[in-house]
Amino acid sequence: MAMRFGLDFGTSNTSLAVNDGSSTRVLPIDRLVGETMPTVLYIRRDGSALVGREAIDAYLEDNRTRGPLKREIKMLGIRLPSTDWTHKSLEAYILTDTSAPGRLFQALKTFLGDPLDARTNVFGDAKGLEDLIALILAHVRARAKELAGESPDAITLGRPVRFIGSAGADDRATTRLRAAAELAGFREISFVAEPIAAAHAADVRAGTSLVFDFGGGTLDLAIVRRDATGLVVLATAGGPIGGDRATEYLIDDTVSPSLGARAVWGPKQLRLPRYIVNALRDWHALSALNEKPLLEALDDLVRAGAPRRELTALRSAIELQLGYEIFGAVDGTKCELSAVGAAILSYHHAAVDVDARVTRGRFEKLIAPLLVEIEALIAEALGAANLPPEEIAEVVYTGGSSAIPVVRALVHRLLPAATVRDTAAFTSVAAGLAMPGVKEAATV
Repeated sequence: MAMRFGLDFGTSNTSLAVNDGSSTRVLPIDRLVGETMPTVLYIRRDGSALVGREAIDAYLEDNRTRGPLKREIKMLGIRLPSTDWTHKSLEAYILTDTSAPGRLFQALKTFLGDPLDARTNVFGDAKGLEDLIALILAHVRARAKELAGESPDAITLGRPVRFIGSAGADDRATTRLRAAAELAGFREISFVAEPIAAAHAADVRAGTSLVFDFGGGTLDLAIVRRDATGLVVLATAGGPIGGDRATEYLIDDTVSPSLGARAVWGPKQLRLPRYIVNALRDWHALSALNEKPLLEALDDLVRAGAPRRELTALRSAIELQLGYEIFGAVDGTKCELSAVGAAILSYHHAAVDVDARVTRGRFEKLIAPLLVEIEALIAEALGAANLPPEEIAEVVYTGGSSAIPVVRALVHRLLPAATVRDTAAFTSVAAGLAMPGVKEAATV
């Protein structure tokens, strides 16, 4: 029997499963971290491309050893209307890092529904979104050949219930993702909503179930009913509610103050510019601040009375490319809080010193905005299925963020009659996509 492959191309992570007719297994497509590969692409100046954790490590090493960025003016070759009445138009330009050793791309999935169809210059090669995603998918396809002995021509791709974007986002996104898969070498491509795949993998019990797929970038829901004829999809709902946002809230609360985010100094009550404060929660954005003029400006602020300890720590975080480590440390503490009532966030590197006791109660207050959005999304799914909450007999959890206790408490309050079941947090979608019958279930 021919092998069936299911690919969960996620905002944060990607996984691949194969079904050989008798069983389904998830393949360790990332050479360093195994089954759950970070959805990250790094293209070096020589044109070589790295994917997953190898891409992150290479990016951090290349930038750690190069020193501060050097930005130069680059003319764009177009003229734009001027706000100065003495000039009708001005030639557009940007300040760009012309000596960068490589370009890093992450969260590419979030741009699939964007109405703009621009290409980006990657060291003289204009690449569209489909080209970039194709490099990741081609890596996955090659790993499938290495691990399963077969380079798949047919692939079932997961898709969120609703792609991020304005009207028409779903059509734009699926068209682009299909094009990327074809560029990667796949010939027969089909799509199944991710929570439906998770329902299939979980082999949901007889009756009505809610699949709760809460990942790093999105929350996707499916209400399904299993009866004697099979699996019927009653409703789906989804939105950009992800666990990474919870980590960002925690960074803002525990780490950013140590890097000067709340510092105020001088008679004019000066503060760090907002773009620097916002970059503290985004490791890639923080890395991009590594410019000599900005570092020198931080030194000038210290001489002008800004707190030396915090801005020295900020300088270290920028220069030494510590943003990814910081995000990882805080994300780990977030995960700990799913099992304990309090955890110690301890991060020490160069001038960055963070020791913070974080309680689950404090964390729950920080993520209150997410809980409001989750409640609204569950109500939307119930409304679409035309069901009262009491009709949901089972909640099936998947996705790494679904372990957060306050999220589960909210779901229990909203669906009090439902029992709870867990599936593999990071790989159940891929497993479901590879199983026989998943496409039929999705189209009922």
